[in-house]
Amino acid sequence: MRNRILVADASQSFLVNVGILLSRMGFKVIPVENGVEVLKLIKLSGPDIVMLDTNLAVMDGITVLKHIKGDRQTAKIPVIMTSDHSSSGTLKKCKSLGCSAYLLKPLSVAGLHEIIQKTMFSDVGTNRRHVRAAFIRKVVITYKRRQYELYAETLSQGGIYVRRMDPFPEGAEVDVELPLKGEGSLSLKGVVIYTKGLFGDVFKVPPGMAIEFKGLTKRESKTLRDYVENLIAEDILENQGASSITR
Repeated sequence: MRNRILVADASQSFLVNVGILLSRMGFKVIPVENGVEVLKLIKLSGPDIVMLDTNLAVMDGITVLKHIKGDRQTAKIPVIMTSDHSSSGTLKKCKSLGCSAYLLKPLSVAGLHEIIQKTMFSDVGTNRRHVRAAFIRKVVITYKRRQYELYAETLSQGGIYVRRMDPFPEGAEVDVELPLKGEGSLSLKGVVIYTKGLFGDVFKVPPGMAIEFKGLTKRESKTLRDYVENLIAEDILENQGASSITR
């Protein structure tokens, strides 16, 4: 089951935009519009994280946070507070009540990803350092001077997963020619760090290999980061009304 995040905000557009973004990052989202509903749903749904706006209807976010942390059944659930304003008093109050993080709106794609990864996974050492996006496009992989046109599955600032029935061995050094929409292509060095064969859960991860990019320049790293963030949030950034998400 995907990790669950309960997102509480008085703005429906915020709930929609952040819900789409988190879903694309691989999370199941439970949207809530007021504080009382948060306290009802938190015990029923058992979320892994609660994202709580300070300015909620019916019961404000700080009061909800106090109830969550004061109840033994919910006290250990991490709470990320969000807000339109940067009041030092509000920040100190939220921290004193036990919130895990405090994010100012509009939320950045990379910033939201980083906070969620640290909050949910850092204690078990499985957090992803980079935002990952679906990338169903052909890339050119050069291995032992031979070129292969392969379909990719996902792309991040740190690497790419490509499909191949007979993946190259782990440790293999490859060159990756990566097409970038409207920006030509990017030639990168990489190393195969993980392979997946035919058998097992092929529907979850198709046969292929994960390639970690090596020796990225600052320009290449920035180009990849911007491109991945655009892949995952371009439509949200273009179509949102009141600003919920930013780069």
